[in-house]
Amino acid sequence: MRFYTLAAITMTATTASAQNVSFSFASDTASEQPSFRGFADSGVMNTGRIATDLLVDDANGPLPTLEYDTRFYNDFTLTTVGSTLLPSGQYLHTYSIDGSFRFQGVTVMTVTIEDGVFTALGDEFSWGSTATIQASSLAGSTVTYEWMTDDQPAYNLFDGAITSDMTDAAFTLTRLLSFPDGGQETPGVALNPGTGLPTDNWQSEGSYSGSAFFIPTPGSALLVTAAGIGLVRRRR
Repeated sequence: MRFYTLAAITMTATTASAQNVSFSFASDTASEQPSFRGFADSGVMNTGRIATDLLVDDANGPLPTLEYDTRFYNDFTLTTVGSTLLPSGQYLHTYSIDGSFRFQGVTVMTVTIEDGVFTALGDEFSWGSTATIQASSLAGSTVTYEWMTDDQPAYNLFDGAITSDMTDAAFTLTRLLSFPDGGQETPGVALNPGTGLPTDNWQSEGSYSGSAFFIPTPGSALLVTAAGIGLVRRRR
């Protein structure tokens, strides 16, 4: 009986050594601060110290969702790709996006994106009130997750460097507003016809979801196995 129990735990540890984990927040909890800010005549967008509850889940598995009281920081750069006229008469404005975002009080997690995609629907020379950020390692982006706080072995999260594959991250931006000449807020964001970049400072709310298929270091995998063996011994 002990053999079968140990075998089952070993299989569980092996499964945990390559486990998909999902991360999300529905919206920030700072009611008077935008999730994202962008700057006039520039592809730069960044915001910091936005109170946010980061949720961590075992990708619809049996474990409860973990919640971290954090502050959200982001630092991105947009590069114009082009605009496409759709059959509906709308324009889809497309940009490549590079940069990073992180969750910290103490730092919980940092995510770096290379060759992601930012899109916004609008008129020929403007964004409407919504936009998206998407990045997937299965679609040519590089999305690197780094867990930087207490170990969560059951979720296969370990402090320090973690290699990962099948990673992604996505943001939905809503309530895009611009501030022409620093004045009163205006719905949508006007674009420079020559550069395709915003002509005014702008801001938006946002929500996030992402996932990573973590492969821990050999030492971390042994910790999971050792924890299982400990359970067997206590039950003897």
